[in-house]
Amino acid sequence: VRCGVRSRQTPFSFGDVNLLGLDDLPIVGPIVFGQNWLVYASWLCVVAVALYLSRTRPGLEVRAVGESPAAADAMGIDVAKYRYLHTLAGGALAGIGGACFSLALTPQWVDGLTAGAGWIAIALVIFAFWRPDLCLVGAYAFGAFSALPLILQARGVTITPQLFQALPYVMTVVVLVLVSTGTARRRLGAPAALGVPYIREER
Repeated sequence: VRCGVRSRQTPFSFGDVNLLGLDDLPIVGPIVFGQNWLVYASWLCVVAVALYLSRTRPGLEVRAVGESPAAADAMGIDVAKYRYLHTLAGGALAGIGGACFSLALTPQWVDGLTAGAGWIAIALVIFAFWRPDLCLVGAYAFGAFSALPLILQARGVTITPQLFQALPYVMTVVVLVLVSTGTARRRLGAPAALGVPYIREER
């Protein structure tokens, strides 16, 4: 224990790999070919989720559940089952995202390691208009704001680091406020039944 904070090295971590031996390429090399396996898995997940939601019957059905649970129920779709299963799947993916902090970013465990980054994921979904491909773009945009203080310090730019460290969270609050109304959510592509409980007897 140091300064009242628990710290423990993880027995396993994901290090960076030299994919296809192209890590030495200028600029593109370390960005595309010098990541760890969890990064590449996240890219595959984006493609898989996008195809699942747009090209498969279960994916189209879950979208129907999100838009109109009553209509989906009338078509014989088990609304409660779809909601629970996909909530569990989303929670599992969120857990893997949290594990990236202790398995790849900082291969150790300390209390408060994520520093509230999970809340940014909520704003990220809204920022991406509920589209998996834009989620990837938004994730890197939020990550850029988090890394910006370190880059500026390395280049000798003296700006209060707390200001830039707070930017992702400020963006999160701004996004949540902007989409707090039903009209804004519909224009941004949010499912019509988002956050609305569905009870079959109330049809």
